[in-house]
Amino acid sequence: MAHNVLAGFAFFAYMAGLTSTLGVLIAAINSQARLIFNAGRERLLPAWLGRVNPKHQTPVNALYAFTGIAGFIIVVWLLGHLIGGDGGSMDPFNFFFESSTMGTILVLVVYALANAALPFYYRRYRPQEFSVVKHVILPFLGLVAIAVPVYYLTKPGQSQPYNWFPYAALAIVVIAVIYSIFLSRRDPGLGDRVGSIIADE
Repeated sequence: MAHNVLAGFAFFAYMAGLTSTLGVLIAAINSQARLIFNAGRERLLPAWLGRVNPKHQTPVNALYAFTGIAGFIIVVWLLGHLIGGDGGSMDPFNFFFESSTMGTILVLVVYALANAALPFYYRRYRPQEFSVVKHVILPFLGLVAIAVPVYYLTKPGQSQPYNWFPYAALAIVVIAVIYSIFLSRRDPGLGDRVGSIIADE
């Protein structure tokens, strides 16, 4: 639009896009590093991820871990396209489409588990606040709503690499379950303490 209407101002449109993109990237790194940092402090992940820089008090290990993992994902995506012989589709838009599809599947899994766990949480920890409408019916409707996009994201017959995304997501979920079982057996009280550091702050 800047080119067609006010071509002289196209530069400012590009600068606005650049700064907004950088802002989103900084916000994403900060939020994800904070999650990794807290998980390290609570021993859900290795303890070194929960350490801060002695001078600046920043979660530098978590920042390195997140940027390293993000870079690794990009490299795997690149190699996958090179090995698969589909190098022509290695553009930022295609990476966005593929990574957001894969990520959406996992996010929907988290949303579904949160809906399924809600009635059990309220029955156990806040029985006086338990409501059949709010804590059973509404979460069930949420599960039904989540099932629709999950179906279309995982249905058979999709083109590559979308056809193997459901299997990759399933593998990640299985690994997460095995890891959680390992953590629970190593420290039976861990589940009751998760979030306590954040709550105390």
